[in-house]
Amino acid sequence: MSEINYDGIRSAWEDETSSEALQNLADLRLSKMVAYLSKIRLELASTNADDILQSDLLTQEALNIEFMLKDLLDYRRNKILKAALSNRKPTGDMTLAEEDFYKDTQRALDSHAKFVSESLSGNVQQLKPRDRKGTTTKKKSADSLDEDVEDIEYIIVRFLKPIKEPFMGLDEKTHGPFEKEDVAKIPAANVRIWLHDGTATPIVPEDGVIPDE
Repeated sequence: MSEINYDGIRSAWEDETSSEALQNLADLRLSKMVAYLSKIRLELASTNADDILQSDLLTQEALNIEFMLKDLLDYRRNKILKAALSNRKPTGDMTLAEEDFYKDTQRALDSHAKFVSESLSGNVQQLKPRDRKGTTTKKKSADSLDEDVEDIEYIIVRFLKPIKEPFMGLDEKTHGPFEKEDVAKIPAANVRIWLHDGTATPIVPEDGVIPDE
């Protein structure tokens, strides 16, 4: 198998998120994706602090890869769950961890089906209620709210279709409107649906210009 690069990861992510069927993903291929992300992180760590341009480019590439890998694996998890709930095995090849997840889920569903059957037959076993520890809910302070904003994940995208109306981002800033081919830095949670429907695509700017929004 050839080495994985940024475009290879994006291609795998696009294939997974654009299809209802589980795509093939071997452990070796996933490990190469993870290895490429580690390579970018190492390059970033070894970049001279004065080389701001290179640092920004590597940072954005790492963020994009993190987003795509997490989204890809989340999509796969949901497809595996859907297959288990339908009492069928996913058609695509799974990693070993995904195989274990599918089997564990199937066993849990079988156990629940047995519980339902026993309940309907009047043969359900009485279980002792488990102790529940009290939980305390505290209001978030202004400082913690500021920390939440700082922790927001951003992604740089190029718009393939125009967005005519401005919108409020997760960072409480107004973004847009955007024309076709506009490049912007937006909270990942806000742009996720556009990445999936082809309205936008994640990029690493070749000219090194990192937009403010």
